[in-house]
Amino acid sequence: MKPLISTLLAVAVGGAALAGGLYVRTQLDAPAADIITVRKAQTDRGAATRRPDFVLEDSEARRRSISEWDGKFVVMNFWATWCPPCLHEIPMFIELQTRYRSRGVQFLGVAIDDGDKVRAFAEKVELNYPTLHGQLQAIEIMSAYGNTTGGLPFTVFIDASGTIVARHPGVLDEETTVELLEDLL
Repeated sequence: MKPLISTLLAVAVGGAALAGGLYVRTQLDAPAADIITVRKAQTDRGAATRRPDFVLEDSEARRRSISEWDGKFVVMNFWATWCPPCLHEIPMFIELQTRYRSRGVQFLGVAIDDGDKVRAFAEKVELNYPTLHGQLQAIEIMSAYGNTTGGLPFTVFIDASGTIVARHPGVLDEETTVELLEDLL
């Protein structure tokens, strides 16, 4: 039974990666003004809800709870090492973590990936914010946070009280991310 589940998971993940890659390719080929308009329209600032609790391992194999970051404004990004659109965002998130740290903002990655791959990638890009990882459990967490399509990347903005204040499916650009942070802080 496990090989069947692994095969189905691999097919689902591969399909999401392909769809995400096609989405980003169309977005990166579009004029900049169109990208910003499309991305702003995608961000959901609907009814605020309490963030679900979860625990996943970090790159040091320590179990970490989302509650560790209570009291901070959290920008939680679901991503994977095999997802080109996800990798496109990470340098911006690294820079914004440095810029907004003093204002109580904490970026947090949740990789739908193998721990060794995440660890190697984090070291390569000198990731300056924590990244947790998991396979099926991370997908379930992403769904609980409002990603009903399973596409990557997916970013959730959580205020200091633990309330989800915005969700964004797809690639974020710097202008949109900064605008959201400034509006929500």
